[in-house]
Amino acid sequence: MSSRDLADYLEQRVAMLGISRSEVARRADISRQTWYRLLSADLTDAKLSTIMRLAEALETPPLHLLRLYLGEGQTTTPLNGASNDAGGFLARTLGTPANRISPSGN
Repeated sequence: MSSRDLADYLEQRVAMLGISRSEVARRADISRQTWYRLLSADLTDAKLSTIMRLAEALETPPLHLLRLYLGEGQTTTPLNGASNDAGGFLARTLGTPANRISPSGN
């Protein structure tokens, strides 16, 4: 897990959006204590729901935050862009070749 990578990204995203740290916690409906622990890379057991709410509050793809949090190495997703490698992520997660994953689940 790379809580430091996630913390760095969160700081950059907050600055890019020009909102306060307290406002992010309010928008994501998480405690300020949890938010500050994420920012200090002191939270190593964040809930998936917390990551998802943060992604929405920070207007960023949830998959990108998950990749950072899970330490999947350097990603090339820009701060304002969406990832286009969801199939590859699912393939690695499910152990299925990427070309065999379809939107219908077949």
